[in-house]
Amino acid sequence: MMDATKRKRTAILIVSLLLITGFTLLGGLCYSVERTWLKILLLVLVYCADAAVSVVAMKLTGIKHEFDWKNAKQYLIGVAIALSLSLLIAFIPALCGFSLVGQHSVFSWFRIVYCFLFYFLVVGPVEELIFRVYLQDALTSFFIKRKYLGVVLAALAFGLWHLINGSLLQVLFTFGIGLVFGTCRYKIRDCKYPGLAVGHGLYDFLNEIVRIFIV
Repeated sequence: MMDATKRKRTAILIVSLLLITGFTLLGGLCYSVERTWLKILLLVLVYCADAAVSVVAMKLTGIKHEFDWKNAKQYLIGVAIALSLSLLIAFIPALCGFSLVGQHSVFSWFRIVYCFLFYFLVVGPVEELIFRVYLQDALTSFFIKRKYLGVVLAALAFGLWHLINGSLLQVLFTFGIGLVFGTCRYKIRDCKYPGLAVGHGLYDFLNEIVRIFIV
């Protein structure tokens, strides 16, 4: 039978995933808001709510994580991961005449600046906090002898999360991307959260650049 600690962690994990899913569904509704500034504000608030749920869940379950912001190697690793993924998934296919990252986006300086700030300051940090810090650590704690299962399940959750406001194709790609980021964090000593947050933001931003200038 499951002991009290595992039951508590399981219950918190389920509740936190339900809350994150609910907030993400609300985030999808934000795209129907006509005023751009209000849409952006609401999206940021939704991401902040998801991050808050993860932080509270980590505290309640005793998951501790030290954020080493000064380790320069982690940023190089994050950038290397982002460039490799973007080259394989975005740039090369687009140059070959087909897109794996979506339809063409209309160029505007506002869009470029917005995407840069939104991906680097919001999307990358929050999604990595949820899936590579909280969820991956929570799941690996359930599989002491097979921790890689926690990495795979966290990546799968990351993929399925994109089904809420996305498509089945996005699920497959984001599962693969999550598996890469998760495996790197699990296997590479200097691959830490801050570096992955930067790498995630850079990958998403480069995809937008491809959609604007190549697709």
